Amino acid sequence: MKIIVLLFFPFFTFYAQANNFPLKDQDFTKIILNEKLGFNGEINGEKVDVKFETVSKDAKKPEEYLVKGVYTLNGKTLKCTGKLTFNFVFNVKDQPNEMLVFGDFQLNGTQPDIDDGFFKGKFRIQTKKDVNERGNYSTTTFKGIYTNLESGKESEMWFSNFSHDDISKVIFK
Repeated sequence: MKIIVLLFFPFFTFYAQANNFPLKDQDFTKIILNEKLGFNGEINGEKVDVKFETVSKDAKKPEEYLVKGVYTLNGKTLKCTGKLTFNFVFNVKDQPNEMLVFGDFQLNGTQPDIDDGFFKGKFRIQTKKDVNERGNYSTTTFKGIYTNLESGKESEMWFSNFSHDDISKVIFK
């Protein structure tokens, strides 16, 4: 009996680990909403626009934010829901008042019969460290894979709230 308990102990320890994101007490809702202006980007060279309409911080997992919004791709506007999970924070070299925040995201389309799909990848936010100075200031970029549910095709994608000169040079954690 002791052997069985010891064999299962690592399993429970692995799944009981918490996210150690150090800024769980801060609220990033305004930055994610981006003043409801949205984010522009590309999927396989095609333009995509993503706009979050609602963002709520998960009370039980404060490093997670639940989002609902719309995205426009190939002239079609589709609804989506998803989750952003904040993971890491780093200082910005030569900019002592700013920080980089990194995390994971997944957005799921809600209309599978209309050439819908899902986005999965990483995000990064560069913003002010001081919450009182932050306002809505940030540069936010999402990068990952878009999977079309109808065709099963996977495509590299990105979207952000500013123009990139070269998305391949943007670092994600």
